[in-house]
Amino acid sequence: MRAALSRRTFLAASTALGTASALGRTPTGGVVRWVLPWPVDGIDPHAPDDMAGALFGAAITDSLYALDAEGRAYPALASGLPESVERGSRVRLRPNLMTARGLGLDARDVLSSLLRSAQLAGVGLLSQLGRITLDPTDPLAIRVATPDARLVSAVLASPVTAIVPRGFSPRTPDGTGAFRATLSPGRALLARSPVAARGPSFLERIEVRRATTLSESLRAFETREAELSWLGEYLHRPRPGAVRFDAGTAGWVTLRAGPDAGEWGAPGVLQTLLDAIAPAQLSHLGLSGLPGAPRGSPAWTGAPAELLVAEDCPQLAQIGRQLATLMGRPGHEVRAVERPRAELAQRRRSGRFALLLEFTRRGAPGPRGAMLSLLSHLAPDLARRPPAHAPEDARRLGATLRAGVVGELGIRGAQIPELSSLSRWELGAAWRQR
Repeated sequence: MRAALSRRTFLAASTALGTASALGRTPTGGVVRWVLPWPVDGIDPHAPDDMAGALFGAAITDSLYALDAEGRAYPALASGLPESVERGSRVRLRPNLMTARGLGLDARDVLSSLLRSAQLAGVGLLSQLGRITLDPTDPLAIRVATPDARLVSAVLASPVTAIVPRGFSPRTPDGTGAFRATLSPGRALLARSPVAARGPSFLERIEVRRATTLSESLRAFETREAELSWLGEYLHRPRPGAVRFDAGTAGWVTLRAGPDAGEWGAPGVLQTLLDAIAPAQLSHLGLSGLPGAPRGSPAWTGAPAELLVAEDCPQLAQIGRQLATLMGRPGHEVRAVERPRAELAQRRRSGRFALLLEFTRRGAPGPRGAMLSLLSHLAPDLARRPPAHAPEDARRLGATLRAGVVGELGIRGAQIPELSSLSRWELGAAWRQR
């Protein structure tokens, strides 16, 4: 079996052997502050629409496997690669694992986590594995129906299949990751976890505060109230020494049509309108992956409609206002309306809406990962039986859905030069030179 170590584990081992000074010791300690235009009152690694889960889920939880730089899976919480057994595969949890809040883990927690994910962001991914059950011969092992060990490890390396203790709550999130999270209204504290399964963080803590406007994050960075900014580099003037960071894509902004949209909510209609918007009209709001050659008109000619968006998501709200302006026409107005997330969830379930703007997180790499991620959120039934071939451009999925992809939402901004290792967004490996 090929062994692999995370960066944290490698450096911790080097320090223990007395070779860290020869390698260049990575500092331990330091605080990073961030003002973020997204809610941080819950962190759910399994939720398909949780930006906090996309940003911080992997910092406080681990999956059974992880992917190396070449995309190959290696054991993280699992004790080894999947074993072939009669009628499927067997995966065993490492023994003596403990969460940041002191809870021990066994196969029942693994099964509970995967079943929870299979109802949320992991619908499409986990449906590929078939039935998941406890191994009756081993309290640390589960079995899955597929014998394809490579597929099993790839699926179980996704951050949306993270392992959490039974009874997990996004308001008091817990896991085996590099940090322990403590949440309060509008704030999140990620503190170094000494019992982290793959090694504790180098940083002492990360302090996150929710911004009430998109510009507030830039203002906080510019005035030295934060070490990271979101989206841009400055509001009025550059901060001396600041450097850009780009840690890839968190997911997509998506627009869902409800029954109140009438015939304008038919499959493919919203994507046609969104594809007619010129990239320059949205890129300044942090969106990429926009249409290269817009065609047609984004005009909404249905009945006047409300475009609903969560009231505690300033970036999403600003995108919603821009879309409403671009799509609306006299007599066919589109009005962006901010509502509590609980209300939006209820209206989504009941179907009482015309247009709903959301964030959809990416759960796996590549075109197929994009397809399964989007379908899991926007069309779960289809995610359980997805097309055999994934489109290279995720926007093409909108041609068959009562929803459209507005654009990709990246994890990027500016940072102080003393802060390192953000390019792959492994927060447990980030460190600050003091």
